Amino acid sequence: MAKPYNDKKLQLGEPLATKLRDFCAANYKAAALDVIREALEEHINRRLENSEIKSRYEAERRKRLNLPDQVVQLVPKKGGE
Repeated sequence: MAKPYNDKKLQLGEPLATKLRDFCAANYKAAALDVIREALEEHINRRLENSEIKSRYEAERRKRLNLPDQVVQLVPKKGGE
């Protein structure tokens, strides 16, 4: 069973809080957090279709993960050794 909706925790404000509560109820009593996760995933994927945002996103991700800016590709020696 889905956890009850708690806008005090989410602090969405109106009218978004009420819209989320009503949508969760209409969506087979889905948990608010599940709806938010799905919506956020769709929003991020849609925004990453913009090449400038995707480039900035990838740069921030590399920085957070402490990854190098360049990828080194290893190629096997000739002769398959």
